Amino acid sequence: MLNKDKVIEALERVNDPELHRSLTDLKMVRDVQVRGGKVEVTIALTVPNCPLKSQIEADVRAAITALPDIKQVSVKLISMTDEERKAIFGESKEGAAAPYNHIQRVVAVMSGKGGVGKSLVTGLLATALARAGYQVGILDADITGPSIPMLFGLHGPVEPGPVGIRPMQSGAGVKIISMNFLLESEDRPVIWRGPLIGRAITQLWGDVMWGDLDYLLVDLPPGTSDASLTTMQSLPVNGIVMVTTPQSLASMIVRKAVHMAQALNTPIVGVVENMAYFVCPDTGKQHFIFGPSHAGEVAQTAGAPLLAQLPIDSRVASLCDAGKVEDVALEEIPALLEAFITIPAIHVGGQKAGNRSFSAKASQLIENPENMGSLENPDARGFVRGKCGDSMQIDLRLTGDIIQEARFTTDGCGATIACGGMIARLAQAKTLAEAQRITSEDLITALNGLPEDHEHCAELAVNTLRQAIQNAADNE
Repeated sequence: MLNKDKVIEALERVNDPELHRSLTDLKMVRDVQVRGGKVEVTIALTVPNCPLKSQIEADVRAAITALPDIKQVSVKLISMTDEERKAIFGESKEGAAAPYNHIQRVVAVMSGKGGVGKSLVTGLLATALARAGYQVGILDADITGPSIPMLFGLHGPVEPGPVGIRPMQSGAGVKIISMNFLLESEDRPVIWRGPLIGRAITQLWGDVMWGDLDYLLVDLPPGTSDASLTTMQSLPVNGIVMVTTPQSLASMIVRKAVHMAQALNTPIVGVVENMAYFVCPDTGKQHFIFGPSHAGEVAQTAGAPLLAQLPIDSRVASLCDAGKVEDVALEEIPALLEAFITIPAIHVGGQKAGNRSFSAKASQLIENPENMGSLENPDARGFVRGKCGDSMQIDLRLTGDIIQEARFTTDGCGATIACGGMIARLAQAKTLAEAQRITSEDLITALNGLPEDHEHCAELAVNTLRQAIQNAADNE
């Protein structure tokens, strides 16, 4: 029989999407009223105007709707007071967000010289990783001369979270923090001495709610002084990508940065040469405007592979000036991505080369999701939160026992999106009994494979579909 305890038990399985803790553990469930098949629940958000309130409300509705004998669900959202928030999270202090972040790898993008394209390489690499299904963030450590916000077309201010500040998010899903987002005016200079700059970098690391990231890229300023020193000594940097250009002067200064990294025992995992050549649009001939490449010498000094040589392209400059770095399409980018994700020193979990790459079919569903969204008054709905913390909801529209339409929503990674889109496709036009027999192996096969560390996403999608089917059976 439906009662208050069963509703609270269902809400114990709903997590805050940022903190990955149960709403009941966070004391966000304030009131539950059950009258017949109608449920009214009050949820206290951790901060006013929470940007994830729609997702929280949807998760709550889905969890309650999945219970038997539910006719109507009403969700009221309020906000915690400062006192209530302090009682749960304690007084606000430096680094308070760090315990809630799970960052697999930190990679610094560095060069001893300015103007070589560190921010461009950071932006291109982050975008490529995000579109390949990775969770990616950028920490703009160039405190006095930040370029990342302009490249991505992002503007502050940032929003406060329950235990820190929320990063901005790009169109491709890259999480980004920069000092420019914290200034009253973007044109206002930051006139600080070295120690303050170093402290600002550590605060951007520990006070930002990064959440779950596969990679955090740190865009360093030029030089070998405080910012680079702080990053390599205070942050858990797994490796450095060194950026250079063909000029002998640039190569000489970059080698200084190489020697600094070596002195601090921070591994250099790759070298990227930017502005390596210009391709004449009329003849297709390569012109080495800045002279012959010295990337090989830099790579040899660094003891690292040459990941890519990027050309000079006026279209890249135009897109970056317009805040559209994510629209840059260089033919060298796929090779750069492949070279980066197969670097043994930083590859997540030390897995074999290529183990994290997605098939063309999965990549297409990640970039252009299909069957994504929810149905109004669905005939059946399933909601499951997986062991990784990701959740999925699947709505079904039925004619008899035939699935006419299936839609999904998720707060998960790109692989989860691909699995949701594919299982909705597989379920449509099948009977409930036929759809019940779909396995995670069937789903992985339909996607032409998944990386081993994302196979649990297929299990989440299958379990969610099966719960929706069970819900349909319970409603008969």
